[in-house]
Parts: sequence; structure tokens; C-alpha cells
Amino acid sequence: MGGIQPGDSMTARSRRISLSSAPFYASLVVIFSLGLFTGTFWAFNEYQAYQESISYIRNNYQKQYRDRLQEEIGGVMDFIQYKRSQTDILIENEIRQKVQTAYTTASHIYSQYKDEKSIDDLRVMVLEILRPIRWNNERGYYFAGRVEDQVIDLFADDPYFEGKSRARFEKETGIDVIGDIIKIIEEKGAGLYRYNWAKPEYIGSSYQKVSFVKYFKPFDWFIGAGIYIDDMEKLIQEDVLAQVQKMHFGRDGEVFGFRNDGTIICNRDERLIGRSIKDLTGDKGEPFGEQMWKAGISSDHEDYVSYAVLRPAEGKVYQKMSYVKAFKEWGWVFVASMNMDEMEKAIIDETRTYIRIAFKNAFLFVLLFIVAVSLLLLIAYFYSLKIKQGISLFTNFFREAADSKVKIEKTDLAFAEFEDLGNLANRMIDDRIQKEFLLHRDELRLDTLLRLGMMEKYSLQEKYDFIMQRIVQITRSEAGYMALVNTGQTQLSLCSFFSKNPQRPEAAGSCRLNESRRVEDGGLPGDAVMQKKAIINNAFVEGDNGVIYPYQLQVRRHLDVPIYNSGKIVIVAGVCNNSSDYDNSDLRQMAMLLEGMWLHVLKTSSEIEMARLERQIMAVSLEERSKVGRDLHDDLGSHLSGVEMLAKVLQKKLEADAPDKARQLQRIRNLIQEAIEKTRRLARGLYPVHIIEQGLEAAIEELIVEVEGLFYVECTLSFNSVKEAIDNNEATHIYYIIREAVFNAARHGKAKNIMITISKGASHLDVTITDDGDGIAEAVQHQGMGLHTMKYRAKAIGASLSITPGEHGGTIVALSGETQG
Repeated sequence: MGGIQPGDSMTARSRRISLSSAPFYASLVVIFSLGLFTGTFWAFNEYQAYQESISYIRNNYQKQYRDRLQEEIGGVMDFIQYKRSQTDILIENEIRQKVQTAYTTASHIYSQYKDEKSIDDLRVMVLEILRPIRWNNERGYYFAGRVEDQVIDLFADDPYFEGKSRARFEKETGIDVIGDIIKIIEEKGAGLYRYNWAKPEYIGSSYQKVSFVKYFKPFDWFIGAGIYIDDMEKLIQEDVLAQVQKMHFGRDGEVFGFRNDGTIICNRDERLIGRSIKDLTGDKGEPFGEQMWKAGISSDHEDYVSYAVLRPAEGKVYQKMSYVKAFKEWGWVFVASMNMDEMEKAIIDETRTYIRIAFKNAFLFVLLFIVAVSLLLLIAYFYSLKIKQGISLFTNFFREAADSKVKIEKTDLAFAEFEDLGNLANRMIDDRIQKEFLLHRDELRLDTLLRLGMMEKYSLQEKYDFIMQRIVQITRSEAGYMALVNTGQTQLSLCSFFSKNPQRPEAAGSCRLNESRRVEDGGLPGDAVMQKKAIINNAFVEGDNGVIYPYQLQVRRHLDVPIYNSGKIVIVAGVCNNSSDYDNSDLRQMAMLLEGMWLHVLKTSSEIEMARLERQIMAVSLEERSKVGRDLHDDLGSHLSGVEMLAKVLQKKLEADAPDKARQLQRIRNLIQEAIEKTRRLARGLYPVHIIEQGLEAAIEELIVEVEGLFYVECTLSFNSVKEAIDNNEATHIYYIIREAVFNAARHGKAKNIMITISKGASHLDVTITDDGDGIAEAVQHQGMGLHTMKYRAKAIGASLSITPGEHGGTIVALSGETQG
């Protein structure tokens, strides 16, 4: 293959312009630096002017907001002062109205009944009418008394004083209230009377009170009604709160109030009334409510608070300003609050204006700058495009390097430095491709061995074909073969052949599998056996047009690998016609795959042989047990039965002549009968004729009777089978497994209860033996011969056996598998 020689490379690099040989960049940098400096200075001045304008707008609007908030709070304070200044007028009007009502009532009663009743009776009628009347939250009431007699006839708030004389009343209260009222009556006939009086619920304390009295001549009465000043103050406060709660100004300005302790007493949002002002927070959690409270209780009793709040309905954050001022006489603090939307809008408009002006100025500056450097840009345009093209080429290359294997073409590079980078980048791609290929082959080999380990139910031929197919795939070959070699290393037979193009007649060939050949006539596998080493040939020209056994196609290059076992070649595999040369990495991949396959074959063969031997041993053992059982039953059992009959005859003869000897003979007969029974049980355990004749269920029921007779244990059986019978061989193994498990539970586990469950479906068998004994030690599970025999029997019928401890003690022996019958 041809390539660029070092001298040609140096010549090509000298023809390209280096980035370091472009002096015009220095002047370009100077001009751009000057433009950058000028632009930065201009932008800084514009930004300063913008900030000053925004500050002026903000200050101007904030002054307007503050004046407006002060005006609103001033209105609230003026309203409170006005309401307080109207207290006396309100009090006089209210109690004058109440007294006039009582006066009218008395006048009406008098005019209606003066001819029918006496003055005293009329007084009583009026008293009973006025007594229950209350107002002002049950604090307002009537009182009346006679002027000439100076006696109290009505005192609805405290009847104790009714009938008291002026002197007694003064003595009780310490105030000459009756005398003062009579003086007003005598002077003016009606008037206001101010004095201090105790509230019934606050004994020992006095409060300012104002009363209005009027003289009713027919009864010689003064009729009066009063009100406490502080009660009137509360009425005023309630009126103030009601008015403040309705106040609003501007777009969404509001006024609300709270006490010195922070409790909100009025707010347009009634949900906030009763809550603490300190709990109110802004959009970012700033405690503006606590700031308002501190401003209200500070020494100045007023301040401004700015904060941001979120309107959930609109999902926007608004800036708000509040003016806080305290009304010290009541211990209240009022807050006027309003949004600063107009200020924010003005700032946004100003910002847009400045941005528009800045863009205009920037456009002019850029236009002049472009005109100034247009000549340099024209000169640099060509080289800038080349640089951009090279950088873009490398950028796209590295961006796509993770998923693509495209290389950089040297003809696309304009500078020598880019050419060096391109060589390094292409080398990186080549290394990556090679490493990915090696990694893929390792992954494929590992996957092949893993799949081979899971192919337990496949035949050896299928495994050979699978391995051969994967070897051809890993080595990227066109075809491949696998041949077995005999122990004498003289014969070989083809066990697998695979071709990627089986539709081609020359690829399919005429070679037959399992055909034995002499090594000398074995073609490529024969050469590998004779040379006793792997053969790599990347320039094969031997044979008839390159065709050689076992291939029936033209071989250009081939690789043949022999595998040793115990110093002898046992298998040879080969591949041919890779698109590139075979190397040692291909050889290692094939060797590791073939060695892993051969180990798997040896392991599989050993397992098959072991299973065959186990079945043979079990069959021999069963036959021996049956023979011993038959001998015990037929020979020893018959002899013992004969001896027992002879002893019975002799006993009858001795019963009359020698009763003592007859009784001794009876004991001998009993021992012989026990021996006969034990012989029968032993024969039944060794010779399973009852299983074959009576069936598995009946045999297990006899086993239960036997176990319950030998041990203090209770056995139960649950038998569920969809078929009428179970295969005799399968039933025999199941019986002995159950027998061993039951006797272990009764003898060693000391169980009291044993549960045997047999469930047989059309293709599945489940047997469970559960007991409540002491359980079985783990060491016994590994050492007991009986347990090993149980596992062998389970394996013989294609089932699995597990022995686990019970959830509440005892042992669970479970047999599960597919049925054979």
C-alpha cells in the first residue's frame, strides 16, 4: 500500500499557512481592543445615567406614595378625634332620648288612668314598665325618685337602693346623688349630671358616668337614665373599626389596625382578624408584619415598611409600601398600605426607553466600527473561514466520536497544526475500533460459554454445532469445522461443520459428519494433529484451486487449533477465509472456547455415567432387598410357622398332664409368634410385593399401622391422585422415601404427629412428610446413609428432594418432580 512519505509530509506542511505566521491578527486585536474599550466606557456611562434615572423615578414615586399613605392615616386619626369630640353630644342625645321615652310613657299612663287609680298606683305601674328596660349591652337602665320626699322609687340596676332616703343613699354610696339631682330639677327642670359611679361587676372601683334627669310633675318625680363614659368610648371604637374596615383608596389601597400586642382588630380580609400581625410574611419569607409591629411600638410610634407579596389568584409578586402610626390613647396601631404598581410600571417604561436608546447608539457605534475595520475584515475573511471550518470539523468529530467512527479527511484541513490533530484523532478512532472489536469478541465468547452451561437438555451434536457457529462468528470467518480425534491419534471424524453461505453448493460441500478418516488423509485437521500445534496460514495456495478437506470452497487463509487432554489431542477446530489475516488473538479465542466446551463435555459425560451407575446400583440393591425379603418370607417365615404349630400341638397334650410345662410352652409360642411378625415386617420392608399388588396408598396405610404400633406416634395420610395408579417403579421409590422419612421422624426426631401428603397430577408429583419432632441436625443431613439413599431414589425418578426445618419446629421432607407414569 502506498502512503505519504516524510518528505512529502514536510512539503505539504510548508505549503500551508501556520496560525503563528499571521501578523495581521495583532492589528486586529488592537482595533477590537480599542472598540471594546470605547464600547465599555460608553456602556458604563449609559448604565450610570439609567441608574440615576431609575433612582429619581423611584424616589419621586416613593415620596408620592408616602404622602398618600400619610394622608390616609391622617384621615383615620382625624376621624377618631372627631368621633371622640362628639362623645358628649352623642351621650346627651342618647340618654335624653331614653329619658324622654320614659317621660312619655309615664305621661301616657297618667293621662289614661288618672281618674281610675291613685297616684301611688300609677307610680307602681310606671315603675314596673320601666324596670326591665335595658340598652347599651345591658348597661343602660332607668332610675326615678320623688323630689319632695327625697326618696328613690326606682333603681333598676340595683333594687337594693329602692325606697332609700336621700340621707341613707348618701351614707351607702358616699355621694349625695339625690341631692344633686333635686338641685338640677329645682333649677332647670331637666339637665345633665356627671358623677363617678361603681359598676356592679367591678365592686370597689368607680367610673365616670353621665346621666340626664327630667322632672315629671304629676308624680313629683325625677326620671333619669345614664351611661358610662368608657362604655361610650367602646361604642366609638367599634364605630371606628367598622369605618376603617370599609376604607380603601387608590387601586387596591387599604387601611387596617392592630393592638400594641400585635392582635389584628380590623382588616378587609376578615380571616386575619384575631391573628397576630407578627405572623404576616412576604413572598420570600420576610417578616413585614413584625416590622410593622416594631414600628408601632417604637419611640416614634410611626415608620414606613416596604415588602413584596404574592397574589395567588394572579400568580404575580407585587411591591407594597405601608405607613404605620400608633394611636397611643387607645393602644392601637393603624397601617395604610398600597401597591407600588405605578412606580414599577414607570421603571419598566423607563427601562424600555433606555434600552431603545442604547440599541440605537450601539447600532451607530457598531456601524462606524464596521466601516473602520472593513478592510481588515475583508483580508481576514478567507482565513477566518478556513479556521472556522477546521474548528467546526474537529468540534463535530469530537461531538460524534462517542457514537460514530468517521475519520477526518486531511484534504479538509487548511493548517498544519490541524493536520497533526487530525492524525491523532484518526489514530484514536483506530484504537477505539480495535478495542471495541476485542471487547465484543470477549463478550461473545463469555456469552457462548454461559449459554453452553445452560444447554443441559441439548444433545452433544447440538452443542458442537452451537460452538462451531460462535467460533465462525467470533473470528469473522466464512466457514469452520470441528473434528474429534481418537485416543491413538490415528483417526479423526468430523463432528460439526458450519458455513455462513450454506446456499452456495461449494460452501455446503460433500463432507459427511461422523465419517472416520485417517489422520494422514484428514486435510487441514490432519495436518494440525500431525504437527501437534496450531496452524495459522494467511496465504494458502495449496491443493486443487485452494480446495482442501473438509472445505469444498476455495481457501485463501485458514486457522486450525488442536485441543489437548491428558497429553493427547482430543479435538481439532478450524476456520477459513477471514476478511483480514488471522493472528494470535483469533487463536486464543478459539482455544479458550474449545477448552471450555471440552470441559463441559467431560462434565456432562461424567454426570451421565454417574446417573447410570446410580440407577444400576439402586436396581441391584432393590433386587437384593427383594431376594432377602422373599427368603425371609418364604423360608424363615414358613419354618417359624411350622415350629409354632408343633409347639401348639405339644401344648395341648401337656395341658392335662403338666399344666406348668404347658404354660412355659405358651410363652415359647408367644416368642415364636413375635419372631414371625417381625419376620413379616422385615420382609415387607425388603420385598415391596404389597406395593405392586395393593398399590401405593394401601402400602402407606400399612406403613402407618406399623409405625403407630412400634412408636407412640399418630400418622395421617392425605392422598390425591387424578390417575388410578402410579408406575410400579416410581411407587416403590416413593414408598421407601416415605418409609425412611417416617421412621427417622419417629425414631430420631421423637415426633408425636406425622402428616403424609401425596398429590399426583397428570404430569407432576408432590410428596410432603411433616412432623412436630425435634428436627434434624444439619450435620446428620450430610452424613446419614438413609438420607443419601432418599436423594438417590428421588433422582432416580427425576424428582428433587428437600429437607428443611418446620416453621414451628419439626422437619419437612418435600419430594417434587415430573411423573413417569
